[in-house]
Amino acid sequence: MLFASVSYAQYVWVDANGTKQFSDRPPPPGIPAKNIIKQPGGSAARAGEAPAIPAPAAAPAAADDTIPPSLADREADYRKRAKAKEEAEKKASTAAAAKTRNKVACEDARTYKRTLEQGTRVTTTNKKGEDSVMDDAQRASELARANKAIAEACK
Repeated sequence: MLFASVSYAQYVWVDANGTKQFSDRPPPPGIPAKNIIKQPGGSAARAGEAPAIPAPAAAPAAADDTIPPSLADREADYRKRAKAKEEAEKKASTAAAAKTRNKVACEDARTYKRTLEQGTRVTTTNKKGEDSVMDDAQRASELARANKAIAEACK
């Protein structure tokens, strides 16, 4: 029985990752000659030299060589994340409520200012519970107070 010599024409080389590659075609041009282990005809990379022995591939170093976290550690991490999420939601809720209060206060102050600027009679209730009509000095004072409230609430 005679086998075809083409099946014997094999190249063996070590690629950049340290993996042995087998092919019937020559290795890519970027492979150094020292990494070519076998060429067709059984010759080594360089005549008279022993075939290059690839260095064992270094195992990828783990980011953390410690024991994986225990169930208690994972539970504590979960609780910490849940608490942080709850606090963030509470803060967002408080901010939204404050924004809503400012919007309402702004509208109320603007409405009050329009009422004062129209010149219509405005009555107020004093400490005794009696109604009295606002005079010009009181109107100017209230208008200044309304402007200040608008400046604070309508940012």
